[in-house]
Amino acid sequence: MRNLALFSYASLATLSLSTSAIASPALEDLAQERQWRSMLHYDQIGVLRQSGSQIEDASFFLAADGQYSALAELKATVAAMTRQPVGDVNESAQCRYPARLAWLQEHLPETQFESVDCPEFDEWRQQLNAEKVFLVFPAAYLNSPSSMYGHTLFRLKKKGNDTPLLDFAVNYAANTDPADNQLVFSYKGLSGGYPGVVSVMPFYQKVKEYNFLENRDIWEYELDLTSEEVDQFVRHIWEMKRTSMPYYFFSQNCSYQLLTMLDAASPRLNLAAQFDIWAIPADTVREIKRQGVLGEASYRPSTLNKIENMLAQVSPEQIAIARELVEQPELDLAAVAPLTPVEQARVYDVAYEYSRYLSARKKSTLAHLSGRSIKLLSLRSKLQVDDVFAPVTTPSVRDDQGHSTSRISLGGERRLGENYTILDYRPSYHDVLDPKGGYLEGAELSMFSGALRWSEQDGLEIDQINFLNIHSMAPANALMLPKSWHINASLLRDIALDDELVFRLHGGAGVTQRIGDNSLLAGFWNGRASLDDEYKDGYQLATGPEIKWLASFEQINLSLSYQYLEDVNRHDGERQEAQFGVAHTFAQDWQWRLEAGHTKVSEDEWSHVKGMVNYYF
Repeated sequence: MRNLALFSYASLATLSLSTSAIASPALEDLAQERQWRSMLHYDQIGVLRQSGSQIEDASFFLAADGQYSALAELKATVAAMTRQPVGDVNESAQCRYPARLAWLQEHLPETQFESVDCPEFDEWRQQLNAEKVFLVFPAAYLNSPSSMYGHTLFRLKKKGNDTPLLDFAVNYAANTDPADNQLVFSYKGLSGGYPGVVSVMPFYQKVKEYNFLENRDIWEYELDLTSEEVDQFVRHIWEMKRTSMPYYFFSQNCSYQLLTMLDAASPRLNLAAQFDIWAIPADTVREIKRQGVLGEASYRPSTLNKIENMLAQVSPEQIAIARELVEQPELDLAAVAPLTPVEQARVYDVAYEYSRYLSARKKSTLAHLSGRSIKLLSLRSKLQVDDVFAPVTTPSVRDDQGHSTSRISLGGERRLGENYTILDYRPSYHDVLDPKGGYLEGAELSMFSGALRWSEQDGLEIDQINFLNIHSMAPANALMLPKSWHINASLLRDIALDDELVFRLHGGAGVTQRIGDNSLLAGFWNGRASLDDEYKDGYQLATGPEIKWLASFEQINLSLSYQYLEDVNRHDGERQEAQFGVAHTFAQDWQWRLEAGHTKVSEDEWSHVKGMVNYYF
């Protein structure tokens, strides 16, 4: 205890001596510098904003109240950086916080900071050997709650390396519990129940995860950073590797925290401050572009897109041969032998990609599959034929170039003999009648949207509140039959119940087929649960089939659906619903939309029609 007291007294004395030489007003001004506060992650976002730093780990701070006082942390950091390290040099302030030290040396050039060799940091930095930073944007992935809106990470280009897969990736993600089911996962992700951690790993691991296992297209953008900004970014990543922050899906998520790391690396950037409540990955990419550091983009198609591109260039007979090569327990090359070398190469390429798809996506139990993939690759390599497929066409609209994710709508509706004025607000993200460029075809995703309606007779009322809406129409092809599915949880008006506001959970699963180049046709089997006192026993359960058609063109989108629902508890018999929608994008960020519907329940039937003007921002 006596030694500890002497050490504490000595530390306090050093702190006093180190900071007294610097005018207090100068430190107070410096503590308010945006870049200093970004290095401490004093950024604020979310509906309920915490005070101080988003980092709750006390070991990240040198001052006892550093989480809440940027000035106290600055004073403690200056003191520590001017003090000769004792013990393991790798645990010294100079080695733990190289970004802070570099920043202080620039802003306090007259201060004598201790020069220290940092073996662990120097070895790690040399391993990365970064000269450029690339922003990597994997597209949306609806089957994972944390990736429904997409994801962003960084690639550090190594000096002298021209093979991106051999570079390193910097990723920020939730450190989840594998035992958690989707419900627990979603709850913890929304409430900050998982720690978010920064990790550095070989880039090929992330490409395998996103591009192959999850079949997500990937966009990469070179960031226009100076060499000093790249160095400072690397230093700050080192500081962040040992700590964590609460992870929130919509606010303090992967994309937002990557913005804070860029802010910490450059005094000219102020990215994170542009996001108040939530941060959608596509919007963060747009903000980086707006602040002038987003460079040229390159496209890496998903494995699924590669396979579909191949299938469009081979005959049905060759597809059948490729399937047999993969699925049969014994490899039989008899059907391949009559083909030309180019045709053989095409068959082997398709078969190899199909075998990898079965391994990753279908979790196939075929015992021979792993060895078969290697054998197919070996057979292909023996053919003296180069690329035999035209490359996948790069999308004309990137994911960050699609419509803005927020939307407000104004219009009118004729319903049950009354005219209503409708005001609708959707904070994010997309539905199938929105402009399709930059978004998944046949996909919808929105949460926490809603609408108000007004009429002379009823005044102002809630029209609907949408808690969750996910719709995925994934088209089948000659080799694969992915699941299509949808789920919706809402408060809405039931036209068959005198327009009573009811809670409804509606969902289903099915298959989708592509019809031509621009349309999809899907069949679902749906289930529905509706809750309201007006229903017998307070609820209604129904199930039945649905058929849905979508057509998407450059400026016009169409949808048509019909579903039949049988009331399984026989409260009011069968129900039939038909819906039609057409939307036209007539200017940048502007669209008009017309929707109509017809509902028949037993012998009663009703129609409604609605017209809206949408503005995206």
